Amino acid sequence: MLEGKNFLLNIEGATRKYGFYTTRYVEANDPEDAELKAVQLIRDDSQFSDTVKNEQSDPPMIYLDSLDEVTSFERVKLPGAGYTFYPDDGTE
Repeated sequence: MLEGKNFLLNIEGATRKYGFYTTRYVEANDPEDAELKAVQLIRDDSQFSDTVKNEQSDPPMIYLDSLDEVTSFERVKLPGAGYTFYPDDGTE
């Protein structure tokens, strides 16, 4: 599972900072490779990335929240999709 923070988005007519959680499935050699590949899937999601309004001086971040290794992708819709957004007011 990945977590995004500090994403300036216009959702339902209001532009504000949001965070999100999302799950992506990748085939990788090790946990570090899995993280890089999963983050790259988010960056390559043009439908999502085209909506990000951040200035270069205030970039959004994507972090690995948790990692679960699976032995098979059977019954899994690859690579995963969707986002669960929450208001990101900068507090924990």
